[in-house]
Formats: sequence, C-alpha cells, structure tokens
Amino acid sequence: MMSPESVMKNKILTIDVGTGSTRAAILRADGSLVGFAQREYEQTTPRAGWSEQAPSLWWQSVCDCIREVLYRFPDVRSQIAAIGACGQMHGTVLLDSAGQLVEDKALLWNDKRSQPQVDAFIVREDAERWLRHLNNPPAAAWPAFKLAWWREHYPQSAARIAKILMPKDFINFMLTGAIATDYSEASCYFLMDSESRSWSPQALELFGLRREQLPDLKLSSEVIGEVTREASTLTGLPAGIPVVAGTSDMAATLLGSGVYQPGTASDSTGTSTLITVVSPQPLLHSRVNNLHLANQVWGGFTLLDAGGDAVRWARQALAENHITHPELLQLAAEVPAGAEGLLFLPYLTGERMADHTNSRAQFFGLQRKHGRGHLLRAVLEGVAFASARNLRQLRQCGQHPEQMIASGGGARSRLWLEIKAAAYNLPIISTRNPENGVTGCAIIAGVGIGMYADFADGVRHTVQFDEPVMPDRRLQEYYQSCSELFDTLYQQSAPLYDRLDALSRGPA
Repeated sequence: MMSPESVMKNKILTIDVGTGSTRAAILRADGSLVGFAQREYEQTTPRAGWSEQAPSLWWQSVCDCIREVLYRFPDVRSQIAAIGACGQMHGTVLLDSAGQLVEDKALLWNDKRSQPQVDAFIVREDAERWLRHLNNPPAAAWPAFKLAWWREHYPQSAARIAKILMPKDFINFMLTGAIATDYSEASCYFLMDSESRSWSPQALELFGLRREQLPDLKLSSEVIGEVTREASTLTGLPAGIPVVAGTSDMAATLLGSGVYQPGTASDSTGTSTLITVVSPQPLLHSRVNNLHLANQVWGGFTLLDAGGDAVRWARQALAENHITHPELLQLAAEVPAGAEGLLFLPYLTGERMADHTNSRAQFFGLQRKHGRGHLLRAVLEGVAFASARNLRQLRQCGQHPEQMIASGGGARSRLWLEIKAAAYNLPIISTRNPENGVTGCAIIAGVGIGMYADFADGVRHTVQFDEPVMPDRRLQEYYQSCSELFDTLYQQSAPLYDRLDALSRGPA
C-alpha cells in the first residue's frame, strides 16, 4: 500500500532547453498542465554562419523558470515525483576536470563553422562505411566536427576538455552532479556505433578524442541522480527528487505526439519541416538522418528548412504583416488547388542535405491573373510538395507509413493539413495538446519512476488525437501531377544556383 506521502507525489517537472527560450512545466499524470514558465534569450552570432550560447545562461534560465512556477503554484513543490529534461541538440558544452566550463560558450546546432572539417572528412574518408557505422552522413551540426574545429583553433583550451555534454545533459549535471547522456543525443554526436549502441573506438581515434571525455550512455527513462542540496538552494526544489536522463527535443516531441512505434510517421512543422518515420533500425541513406528514440527504436528523418518560416516570409513580403495568420489562410483557401498554375519552390534559406545546398526559392508560372491569394496558396502547397519529395526519400528506404501524425504550429491549420494529406497521399492526424515536447518529457520521467508501465502506457494516458484529415482522391491525383512538375523544376534549376550566387554580389 502506498504511503500518503507517495500518493502526494504525482506531478512531473519538465525542462526544455530551447534555442530561443528555456521552459519549465509541471504536469499531472494525465498530461494536463498545472503550471508553466519561460525565459527567452538570443543566439550570439559573432560571424556569418556562427551561432553560440552560454551554458550559464541556460542554467540561470532553468533556475528562474523553476522558481517562478513554484512561486505561482506553491502547493506543487511537495508533489513533484520526478524531473525530465529535453533540449536543443548538438550544442556542445565543454567541462574541465573540476566540472567547470572550459569556456562559457557552446557551439549550437545551426553553427556551420566546422563545414571545412566536414569537407575534409568527405574527401579523406569512405562516407558509405562511416554511414553504416555511425548511422548519419557527415554534417557540421554533429559535435564530432565542432570538436575538431575547436581543437584546431583553440588547442590550449581543447587540452583542458574533460567532459563533453549536450544542453539538457549540462542541466542534469547542474541538478544532480551526474555526467550522462541518453542514446538519442549520442546517436547524433557522429561518435556512436549504431549497432552496439556504444561509443565507437574507431570514431574516437579518428577525431582525436578519449572515451573518458564522453558521458555514460543511459536510457532516456533511467534515473541518473537526485536533486542536490546546492541545486535545491538555487532552484527552490526539494533535494532528493529523482532526475531521469531525458532526451533530445525532437525525440521528446515525437513521443509526446504518439510517434514511437515502427511504421508510424510524423510531420512536425514549426519553423522548419521534419518528416520522420520510426524504424527498428537506422535508415541508411545519404539524404536521411537517424535519431535513436526514447524507446530503443530509430527515427529516420529528413529536414526541410521551410515551414512556418516560409509562411512568415509570405506575410511580410506579400502583405507587410498587415494580415493575420488566419486571414492569410482564408485568402489561400479562396483560391483553387494548384493556385491556377502557380508553383512555389520554398528554399528561401537553401538546404542542409542536398547536392546543391545553395538552392533558391522561386515562383514559377506567374500570370497577370494571379493575386495575393494565389501566391499565399502556392507557398503552402510548395512546402507540402517539398516535404512530399523528402517523404519519397524515406519510402526509398523501404518505409511506407499508413498515416502521418502532425505536430507543431503547422498542425493547427486545417487547410494546410488538407493540402499535405493529398500531397502525401496519407491520412493526417493532429494531437489535441500542442505542447508535444513537454508531454514527451513527462512520459519519459513517468516511465522512469513507474508512474507509467511503459511508453505505450504513458502515451495512452497523455496523448489525445483529433479526427484524421483524409486525402481527397481527386486532389491527390492532381497534386501528383503538380509534384512531378515541381521535381522537374527543382532539378532543372539546380545548375543555375552558383551563377545566381555570383550575380548576387552585384557589379564589380
């Protein structure tokens, strides 16, 4: 029989260390929100393509958020059963042997300064062999390449690196003193043997790293420590609360939207669009990334640097922000499918994984009859056609999902869901709770302390779905023809991008 004290401890504290803000939330066992606090901050960009943040800023923001939510809901303090954190991936935190920051600076996921190291790797190494071994193609986002850049440019401070952590792992360290990471984060270091799920001696040797510099590998739901007295003083939390390893923000969002079983698929549309299919094994393809998920399966995903960002651009460029988002959608809805022969390639900021990463956006087929509504609809459809193109890459890896679960801001637009359902030729289901990352963290922590029997049980308790949006058969056939023309336009435009780059510099 449970003690009265244990009955009281029925809430989960979640922490999300994002790129734009840190958030803390307290949830009940059914996934409903008790309280929430947020602290926003900026990235530092000392040069073009560089992006940094201070780990001390994350920790201060975590302390502030926790103190705020406990101040607003004081009765909850004694009811917190566990803590689960997630966070932005790849932000490389460096600690010395005393557990102090080597430098109060982390190179973020979108920092591209290590691209020369990636290029040298591609020239020097057998990319296919490393893909099979490390489950991802080389990219500047991966910590291994960031560390190679650091060692080359700051050899003295590189010699002081005793531990390498990701953002949420640093927060866990500050809360508990434990040095650990989960398999999700580890799978994108470009240092983990995907078959054995251990740090790769071959990769460590290649990048000049020692095993003891890397954290212990844990399941996301594994309890790694408890809130220390020092952390209790700084946060206001009672000492002794168990803290689980947690996971990446992407893995948390997938779990919190019910995407965790092999064969299930996700369209997560925020600023960008992530298409993910869950698989028992990594999907080995030069245009596909692979993330180990919380429940010991893999998410093969493609990334489109367009989604909400393209819509924001359209609001500004076509209406100077004088229309609201609902008004934009209404204007687009008043235009026929296909925008009367108008296509939009949505590559406003290029691409991360393509033969031509400097691809450009464009409208194709403009006629005098086309007005603002046509342009706006073409933008929504263009993102859908580009995402469908990425979905086909996953299908080439043998993945044929029967439905798509939508999350992120894009899932709140019925029109966009109808367009995507037809473009993907799949039913699309959206979750009722928009805070999928928070929900995913709570499930992971709940599994860790036995609040839920397993991940499936956690999802059953916390995730609810709206009715599916079914693909319109007539529209699906029409969009198939649109997609074929979209692909032709994409391929034929590719040789022109370098010339456009040269012209963009203007006259000599």
